[in-house]
Amino acid sequence: MKVNKTPIAAAVTLALLGAAFAVQAQEQKKDEKSDKKADSQLEQVIVTGIRASVQQSLNQKRNAESLVEVITAEDVGKMPDKNIADSLQRVPGVSTTSAGSNEGSFGENEHVQMRGIHSQYTLTTLNGHLVSTGDWYGPNISAGGRSVTFTLLPSDLIGRVIVHKSSQADLPEGGAAGTVDIQTRHPLDFKESFGGVVSAEVARSDAAKKNDPALSALLHWKNESNTFGIMGQVFSQERHLQRAGSEGVWWDKYPANYPDPALAGKNVSYLSGAVLFEQERKRQGGYIEAELRPTNTLSFNLSGFYSKLDAKNYNTNFMAGLTNAANGAGWSGNYPLPQAGYTVSGNTVTSIFYPGNAFNGLPGGTAGAYSAVEDVAARPDAKTDSKFVNLDGKWVVNDDLTVTGKIGHTQGSGRTTDVGFELLSGWDQGAGYTLRPDGIFVLNVPGGSKFTPAGFGIGGWGSKTKSVDKETYGQFDADLKLNNEYVPSIRFGARATDHQRKVDRLLMTLAAGASDESQIPSSAIGNFPSDWYGSLPANPTPGFSPFKVSNAYVAQWVAKYAQFNTPATQLNYDIKEDTQAGYVMANLQPTDAVSGNIGVRIVRTKDDITAFLPGGLPRYQQSFTDVLPSLNLRGEFSRDVIGRFSINRSMSRPDYGQMAGSELRDLQHDGSASNPFLKPTKATNIDLSLEWYFQPKSLLSVGAFASQLNGVIGYGSSTMMYANNSKPGSPVEAYKVSTPLNTNGRLTGLEAQYQQALFGGFGLDVNLTHTNGRITRKDMAGTCNGTVAEDCSLYGTSKDVYNLGAYFENDLLSARLAYSHRSAYKLGNRGGADYFQSAAGQLNFALNVNFWKDATFTFEAQNLTDPLLTVYKTDRSQVSGVYKAGKMYYAGLRYKF
Repeated sequence: MKVNKTPIAAAVTLALLGAAFAVQAQEQKKDEKSDKKADSQLEQVIVTGIRASVQQSLNQKRNAESLVEVITAEDVGKMPDKNIADSLQRVPGVSTTSAGSNEGSFGENEHVQMRGIHSQYTLTTLNGHLVSTGDWYGPNISAGGRSVTFTLLPSDLIGRVIVHKSSQADLPEGGAAGTVDIQTRHPLDFKESFGGVVSAEVARSDAAKKNDPALSALLHWKNESNTFGIMGQVFSQERHLQRAGSEGVWWDKYPANYPDPALAGKNVSYLSGAVLFEQERKRQGGYIEAELRPTNTLSFNLSGFYSKLDAKNYNTNFMAGLTNAANGAGWSGNYPLPQAGYTVSGNTVTSIFYPGNAFNGLPGGTAGAYSAVEDVAARPDAKTDSKFVNLDGKWVVNDDLTVTGKIGHTQGSGRTTDVGFELLSGWDQGAGYTLRPDGIFVLNVPGGSKFTPAGFGIGGWGSKTKSVDKETYGQFDADLKLNNEYVPSIRFGARATDHQRKVDRLLMTLAAGASDESQIPSSAIGNFPSDWYGSLPANPTPGFSPFKVSNAYVAQWVAKYAQFNTPATQLNYDIKEDTQAGYVMANLQPTDAVSGNIGVRIVRTKDDITAFLPGGLPRYQQSFTDVLPSLNLRGEFSRDVIGRFSINRSMSRPDYGQMAGSELRDLQHDGSASNPFLKPTKATNIDLSLEWYFQPKSLLSVGAFASQLNGVIGYGSSTMMYANNSKPGSPVEAYKVSTPLNTNGRLTGLEAQYQQALFGGFGLDVNLTHTNGRITRKDMAGTCNGTVAEDCSLYGTSKDVYNLGAYFENDLLSARLAYSHRSAYKLGNRGGADYFQSAAGQLNFALNVNFWKDATFTFEAQNLTDPLLTVYKTDRSQVSGVYKAGKMYYAGLRYKF
């Protein structure tokens, strides 16, 4: 087949050749003939090289009875993937998030979502069972998401990943949008009786300017009779993260009686911050598996896993404090006026400055006023972990009946001490801000380079939070062959789980002497680094470097004065959830060209919730029964053209934190509440696709999907009474909170994928997903952004997600370039207001040079575009945060023996 060198192909050729150090491409070996279809089942494969892995992935996708995507271990090895979510972001119809709440990005993919809706509707399993995880960030611990935290799952674990876009009866329930099953390697699958892979890397953070080590190793052994084998993996990966940012910490309105009518009732940023986030991450753990096949009809796999992420971090926020000026000095209602020249866009103040004497409303001012606020959020012991032990068994009873089963236990936890160390710096020459079009607050705080004690003392707030997530599970499945031409076999089985999610939070009290600001030695107060803002398009503090209390001193202060002995009753919860499921599924073969399956899964869920709800009961119990039918059909229009049709009903249960607990901001008097009466979300899904395998390692496919969502999560806004734990005596006060509720929605979309092996070892991989997700029912208490021009898009829905990839490979080297992009989406809801994440794209590059038979030099670059990530509150006029996490580089050696 003749391929013309188009300008695009020529450009890709030049780019990859340059990236590969101008090494001349050797002629690619002739393509092996494509494997004929052996059966309709997915098989474990071992591949080498990008081109071989592409072919194997396409073979498995092609032969599957349902709509799936497959990633092999070699796919992962040729990209700078440091956790499994990094790998999944290149799959059509899959997108990732690098944060779980509205905190912006922390520089590493954390959650996976399918078909353009929130990650809570995607089920992730490992070898077919759940992996319990926690989180290290306080609000995410409380949120109690069901979506696995991928920061605990390094890419080293992957044998392959199967992404199920359509449901079928034998898949565990829980993925209304789809299911991701991570499959590890198994000891008896290796060809060699003994071998392994070791890897050593140096990771370079462009923003933090730190070098960190990363080590991993895999060893496997099996006996000569191939009846027993053992495999072990270990990993240790470190990285420093430094994130520059700008935040609108507290948006509020000028009082209606403000003396300047041009400002009365307008939105103004009471606290505008320049943010420096610093974190040290260390992920360590391992996986071990023993496999036994005592006879040809009996086999067992016993596996165990442990992963721990230490994630201590400090977030320093230097803020222009306009609270007194906007509300009148000392909140007395004696309103000062800003300098002339302020600007207002719509209902939002975009630029304003108050002179020094405005902060107490008296001519000339006093030393007791302040215009700068510095908060250091210290989390010196943040960590999360996950572990499981699992036993799989398989018994071939006879030629017609095969029985498989699994039993196991998994447990994850998250914990953090979260303390705010706050200093108010005496007024000097005033304070104000200018909001740039890109969302960055440029602060005008004359004298902000030094801390001026003004008698306010050290303020403090904080808590110690711990979560436990654990599940004991068991299941069996049976395959029975039938003497029927049209229904060759049936599959049936059952599954049961016993799950618990518990969050315990203790509130902080401070020992005597904690507030004395005179104890801070001068050596503990320095300044932000001169280039702290990194690659932000503007310096949020031009002309000065903000003062900064050292992280070491804050940690000492926390250790000396912070005490955690008061249970946070209104924030804690304990959920026990039992599930039972049974299914039957018939494999279909109505003609030689048409195959598939039809089945039904029946699921029973029982929840026992202990939680705080103002004015409610301390305990709630409810149960649900869901019937989930499915039909998948696969048709061969020709040898290379495959068509698919699927119609099914799937379900997802609400996040634990949505059913219980709360997350409150005492200063702003807002937050998130819970709803113990939430029901599961049920989705009725239809999928159509057409796949053309027009040559080896090549595919052109198009697809359409639609889902009717019954009970999808939306949010209502209400005022509820909570204890304000930041004040002495914890008085009960009114809070504006967002409350999750069941509503209805619809989701429609199109997918397209083009993948082709080109000339001379080059190849392309392009895919696009266009999605339209809408909330279709509005409740009296519901909000779709709470504005007149409501945004009723589903949470997590990006209209467009696309991936562009190109690779080159010969016997000496391989190189791969990949760009992933997703459009803006609605991130979450807090205090009755929606939060939106801006559009962003990420460019990654990987180079592997086989300089010796079994040794490979690796160079990888991640996040080369380093996008500006912006979080908006309500609409684009209120910026919650703007962040830059920086580029990451990895260089290392991999040796296979």
